[in-house]
Amino acid sequence: MLKKIEILRRSDKFSFFINFFGCLYLAIWNSFFLYFPSYAVRRFILKKIYGVKMGRNVNLQMGVKFLKPWRVTIGDNVNIQMGGFMDGRGGLVIGSNVDITIGVRILTQQHDLQDSFYTTISKPVHISDNCVIGSFALIMPGVTLGDGAVIGAGSVVSKSIPEWSIAVGNPCLVKKRRNKDINYRIGYIRYFH
Repeated sequence: MLKKIEILRRSDKFSFFINFFGCLYLAIWNSFFLYFPSYAVRRFILKKIYGVKMGRNVNLQMGVKFLKPWRVTIGDNVNIQMGGFMDGRGGLVIGSNVDITIGVRILTQQHDLQDSFYTTISKPVHISDNCVIGSFALIMPGVTLGDGAVIGAGSVVSKSIPEWSIAVGNPCLVKKRRNKDINYRIGYIRYFH
C-alpha cells in the first residue's frame, strides 16, 4: 500500500512538471514571440517550434495568441490581424484566402454548464476558403463557416453558417447571400507589423 502511494506521489510530481513546462512552452509564445517585430520570424517560430501547419503567404500580425498551436492548420493567402485569439485545443482548420480581422476570438473548447462535474467539451472549428471574419467577432466551438461566408464585426457565432452568406449579430444570423464572383487574393504581408 505504501509503495502504491509513493508511486502515485512520483507520478503526480511528474505530471506537475510536464504540465508546468507545457504551460511555460506556450507562455513563451503568448508573452514574447507574438510581439517580435518581424512577420517572417513569427511565422518561422510558429511552424518550426510550435508545429502550426501553415501554407504560403500567411500574414500573422503581432499580438495573435494561441492555445495548442500544434492543433492549428492554416491554408494559403491568410491574414490574421492584431489581437486575435486562436484556440487549437479542439482542433482549428482555416482554409485559404481567409481574412480574420482585428481582435477575432476563435474557441474550440468550453465547459458543460449542465454537468455536475463541469466537464470540458472540445469541438473543432472549420473556416472554409474565401471567408471574411469582421473585427471582434467570437466563433464558438463546433462552428463551420462555409465557403465564402462573411461574419459581421462583433458577431457571436454559435451555429454553423452556410456558404456564400453574410451573417451578423448576437446570435449571428444570415442576412443575405454573398456574390460568388471572387477576384481577389488575400495578401496583406507587412513585414514589421
